[in-house]
Amino acid sequence: MPLVVICGTPLSGKSFRAKQLYDKLTNDKDCKRVVLITDEDRLNSIGPNRIYKDASQEKELRSWLKSQVQRDINMTDTVVILDAANYIKGYRYELHCVSKENKTTHVVIECLEPPYSLIEPNLASIDDQDSKRKYTKEIFTELIQRFEKPDQSNRWDSPLFSISYDQTELPFDSIKDAILRRSALKPNFSTQSQPITTDNFLYELDSQTQDVIKQIQIALQLNQLYGIKVKNSQQTINANRKIPIAELNKLRRQFINYTRLNPFPEKERIVTAFVQFINKSVSS
Repeated sequence: MPLVVICGTPLSGKSFRAKQLYDKLTNDKDCKRVVLITDEDRLNSIGPNRIYKDASQEKELRSWLKSQVQRDINMTDTVVILDAANYIKGYRYELHCVSKENKTTHVVIECLEPPYSLIEPNLASIDDQDSKRKYTKEIFTELIQRFEKPDQSNRWDSPLFSISYDQTELPFDSIKDAILRRSALKPNFSTQSQPITTDNFLYELDSQTQDVIKQIQIALQLNQLYGIKVKNSQQTINANRKIPIAELNKLRRQFINYTRLNPFPEKERIVTAFVQFINKSVSS
C-alpha cells in the first residue's frame, strides 16, 4: 500500500533510481510485493516531445498514471513506486491525497539534475534518427523551467529524499523505514471517498467552486492577499501573491476532477474543502 513518488527533471536518472529501489525492495524480506508504474512505454511509443508539446496528451498521461496508482495502492502488502516526471506541485498533492485516502505512507524521491554537459549528448539533434525517443533542447529547457521543486516543508512532499546523480546507492534503510515504519497518513473529509456522486452534487460542486473563484478575484483586485474570507466557510484563503485567473481556474478544474472521483457526502463541505485545496496548492 505505501506510495513512493519519483520526481525530477528529464534525464536526471528517475527510471534508474526507480528500478534500483524496486530491486532492493523486491529482495527485502519485509516487502511482500512491489509494483513499478512508469511512463516510459508511453513516452517511447508517442515520443516525449509530442506529449509535452500537447497539454491534452500530457494531461491524459498524468490521469492514466494516477489511475494506475489508485488501482494498485489498494492491494494489501504492496509497495507502489511511481516513476514519472511528477513535476507539478498540484499533481504531487493529488497523489498525496490518494495515499491519505488509502491510509498509507507516502514518500517522495527527487532525482537532482546532473550537469548539462552530461545531458547534452542525450538530447535530439535535427538530423537524429532516434529523435522520437529523445528530448529536443527546446522541450528539455521548457520542462526544466516548469519543474516545481519539491519542498520538505510541504506535507505532500514529505518525507523527501534528494538523490544526486553521482550518488552510487540509495539511502535504502532510511527510505524503507519511511515506507514501512512511519505512521500512515490519516484521511480527512476532503480526501475520503464515497461510492456515488449525484447530479445535484455535481451542480453544487461546479457552482460553489466558481463562486469561490469570483470572491478570490475580488479580494485580489483590492490587493488583499491574506485572510481572504469566502461564504460558507470559516477558513480563510492565504494567496501569498496575486494569482492569475488562469491558475485559479486550473486549481478549480483539478479540485473538481478529483472530487468527482472521490466525492464526499455533504455538499456543505465543498467550499471548505476547496479552500483547503487552494491553500495547500499555493503555499510554498
